[in-house]
Amino acid sequence: MSEAAAETLVLALGIYALIGLLVGLIYVFGGAGRIDPAAKGKGLPFRVRLLVLPGIAGLWPLMLIKLFTQKEPPVS
Repeated sequence: MSEAAAETLVLALGIYALIGLLVGLIYVFGGAGRIDPAAKGKGLPFRVRLLVLPGIAGLWPLMLIKLFTQKEPPVS
C-alpha cells in the first residue's frame, strides 16, 4: 500500500468517525425518545450513558435513516 493510499484511508475513517460522533450526539440528546420508547422521559441519566454513544457512532448510517424515517416509536 502506498503512502497516499494509507493517508486517504485514514482520512476516510476519520471522517466516518466524526460523522458518527455527531449523529451519536444528536441521537443521545434529541432523537432517542422518538425512536426508543424506553429512553423517552429518562432525561439526564440516559444521556450520560457513554455506552450508547460508541454503538450509535459505529452504526451511524442506520441510525441516521431511523432518525429521519421513523415518526413514532414502534408499538410492542
